Amino acid sequence: MDYVPDHVLRTLWYIDLMARYGNPLPWGDVDRYAQQAVPRDAHRKSPFGGLGEIIGRDGMVIHRPDPVAAYLKGVGWALEDSGVAKLTPAGRTVLVACGEAADELAAEDPEVADVALDPQDPLVYVQLTRRLQKAGAGLLVDAYFKADSLVWLIESTNLRRVLISSRQPRAERDRQTIAVALATVPNGSDVEVRHTADPSLHDRCVIGEKGDVQLLGSSVNGVGKHLTAVITPSSDISQVYRKKYEALWGEAAKVEPRPIQA
Repeated sequence: MDYVPDHVLRTLWYIDLMARYGNPLPWGDVDRYAQQAVPRDAHRKSPFGGLGEIIGRDGMVIHRPDPVAAYLKGVGWALEDSGVAKLTPAGRTVLVACGEAADELAAEDPEVADVALDPQDPLVYVQLTRRLQKAGAGLLVDAYFKADSLVWLIESTNLRRVLISSRQPRAERDRQTIAVALATVPNGSDVEVRHTADPSLHDRCVIGEKGDVQLLGSSVNGVGKHLTAVITPSSDISQVYRKKYEALWGEAAKVEPRPIQA
């Protein structure tokens, strides 16, 4: 549905997700989520120039999306009930009509299935976030993870560990930017980032809090730019990934938060 803005659909989905898992979204946080910039097609300026400003590739400032709380209430898609946000039947209908399967929305614990992440899909980050929510406070293994994606990781997932590579080009610069972001962005201290020069760090994956494994076809920085997929491997393959990357995590060096200095 091209006439429903992407960030409105993301917000409808997020309200529904939080309610279904027993953690209803406070009404005051609706616009905070809706206006949070996603990693796609954006990067943050040099940490010494301010992490809060999002700029496009052509150098033009990209403004954050407009607030949606009043709009959702005005059109009858969501309401405030005892201080928290809830979807109305009309809001759920819009969400289903825009690509969410009705039986999945109604399920208490939707089954994790393999999914293709199409850059043409306006809900591509919704699909990715839904998958990563299943990992809980797990480990993201992504050699090319950037500081741009840190706010999204904190705000939209429960992942609290990130393992990156120190062998890839511009690795030192990326680590410095991540270090500043960890000390600067809200709740940055909730995430621990480590780096390793081990050449065996190659495939991207998520190791869940309970040990489940999901393979990512690309870095999270590439989602929305290239066709990729999220795949759940068999238990024996999952065990290999879990053992290898947990070992690398244990040996990796921590990226220490670094406040911006004058």
